[in-house]
Amino acid sequence: MLVVGGSHRYPGAILLAGRAAARSGAGVVTIAAGRSIVEMVAGQDPNLTFFPLAEVQPGLIATGAAAQLSTLLSDKIRALLVGPGLAHAAGTDEFVVAVLRNAKGATTVVDADGLNALARTEDWPSVLPPRTILTPHDGEAARLSGRVVPKDTARVAFAERQAAQWNVTLVLKGAVTVVTDGKRTYVHDAPNPTLSIGGSGDALGGAVAAFAARGLAPLAAAAAAVWVHGRAGALLAAEIGESGALATDIVDALPRALRQILTSPGERPTIARARSSAIPQRLRVVRSPRRAARRPR
Repeated sequence: MLVVGGSHRYPGAILLAGRAAARSGAGVVTIAAGRSIVEMVAGQDPNLTFFPLAEVQPGLIATGAAAQLSTLLSDKIRALLVGPGLAHAAGTDEFVVAVLRNAKGATTVVDADGLNALARTEDWPSVLPPRTILTPHDGEAARLSGRVVPKDTARVAFAERQAAQWNVTLVLKGAVTVVTDGKRTYVHDAPNPTLSIGGSGDALGGAVAAFAARGLAPLAAAAAAVWVHGRAGALLAAEIGESGALATDIVDALPRALRQILTSPGERPTIARARSSAIPQRLRVVRSPRRAARRPR
């Protein structure tokens, strides 16, 4: 799978997303970032591979660099994550749009500054490839939709409506995270302060893309990743408490979380557990992916 993002201001985001993907079983994970960013971070994790992109100046990816990714995207890449740490500068929005237009064959996850680039793009749903997963928090979802995200049960209805309108799988992140394609909806109703730390969203984005790379359909990949990410946070809260954990701790807890889920068949999953009166009883429960997945790039 391929992660596209990074900037001088947020160089760690691509590392967190890439490592989370690797920890979630993605197989070979390649990070595509500006050449100066690759030179900055490439030695920090030997488990990841890197693809340097042309820059117009240090830290600023050239719009034309999207063409460099065409070969990668047609060469066994099954999942693409766009946006972690990308930041915003002249040409960034055009670069994101060009990458998305070239991503026809891969399940595509758009997160963070990729979402912000879309929000600044006219008629942005038209540039999305098939099998797109968007992972906004409420602020990003508000910018994408042009409206304030409502609370409680109305938040679930909002997510369903926008997913259907945009023809995407939507992961509306928050204390209660909603996963929906507009037809089927899952809710992770297990608030955990551990998951609110900086970089946690990058870890989730990497996990979503990883499960897509392993062969799950977009809705299943998103729901499974939210479930495993939430369980990783719960493990850390139990081990060290709800404060002091780092995003890297969440990333490294992902395999343990997945193993715990897969080896506890009798355990009731936390997705769609109706522990809050604000969560409709109709939400369905996600089951863990038990089929042996291939190990794609």
